[in-house]
Amino acid sequence: MARSARLRVWGAWLVSLAITAGLFAWLLSDTDIGELAGLARQAGPAPLAGFAALMATSILIRAARFRVLLGGDVPLSLLAGITMVRNLFVDLLPARAGELSFVYLLTTHAARPVEEALATIVLCVLLDLIALAPLLLVAVLVIGGGVAARTEVLVAGSVGLAAMAYLALRLAAPASRLAAHLLERHAPRRLAPVAPRLQVLAGSLASARTSGRLLPAFVLSVLLRGCKYGSVYFLMLAVLTPLGYTASRLGFFPVFVAAVSAEIAAALPVHGLGGFGTYETAWTLTFSRLGFPRDHAIASGVLGHLFGQLAEYVVGAAALVWIMRPQARKAAG
Repeated sequence: MARSARLRVWGAWLVSLAITAGLFAWLLSDTDIGELAGLARQAGPAPLAGFAALMATSILIRAARFRVLLGGDVPLSLLAGITMVRNLFVDLLPARAGELSFVYLLTTHAARPVEEALATIVLCVLLDLIALAPLLLVAVLVIGGGVAARTEVLVAGSVGLAAMAYLALRLAAPASRLAAHLLERHAPRRLAPVAPRLQVLAGSLASARTSGRLLPAFVLSVLLRGCKYGSVYFLMLAVLTPLGYTASRLGFFPVFVAAVSAEIAAALPVHGLGGFGTYETAWTLTFSRLGFPRDHAIASGVLGHLFGQLAEYVVGAAALVWIMRPQARKAAG
């Protein structure tokens, strides 16, 4: 790696580290670390069990969706392992760059083309957005416009999100073909090899739609959103149980809105190391604006994110060791 490239890589990590340190210094400036540690030790065991169950269910649903979009001939056990590794790297890297781990593992351990893996990721992201929009709409109608804008603006935003994602889903294949055509006619010779790859990508995107795989994949996407945010809800309930919170007092939709805000912040190209700092800050600002005390918002954001990330890291690391074991590498080769 050239010296300038190494400097850019190290610079990006240092910026992320500085963001994490600065945001945590602001968040914890008037917070007793001992009290946070005490809350962590007293976390409710029943909600933690609910979190673990829904986390495991979401892994299986995500793996099943991958299998549906890939045509059903990749073993579910392998896709579940790849899913856990993918979750690990998506959490660690900014701007969802961790999705590329799915592409790498699918091509090296399931012998699927890179274009097919990329098409699967594109379809999953768009299906997730379409499935997320109705939940956002219901959340806005339930909790009102207290997040940061008027209710009608948020409703319009939810509908617009679904419409844009659906339009992108319909246009993904034609857009890939058009890009390939333009490259073939007008691009420099060094970019010529990209054109046939774009044609293959377009074929994979179109095949998923014409073969009827998108409808079951969408149903799985809706179930996945429910399990994912349900697991966050149970995790936050576990953290806040020592402070006297019950399921009815906490409520699902405030947790859902705060989690979406925090995920968007953590997925930005410039964010804290592993999402830490940016996630907690967005969570705290949103959760406190929804009427919860600021110290409770900080505690739930910090401890909830910490517990969730530790679970993803442990499970993802174990899956990575399992997938990369010599027997699996030999079978993939």
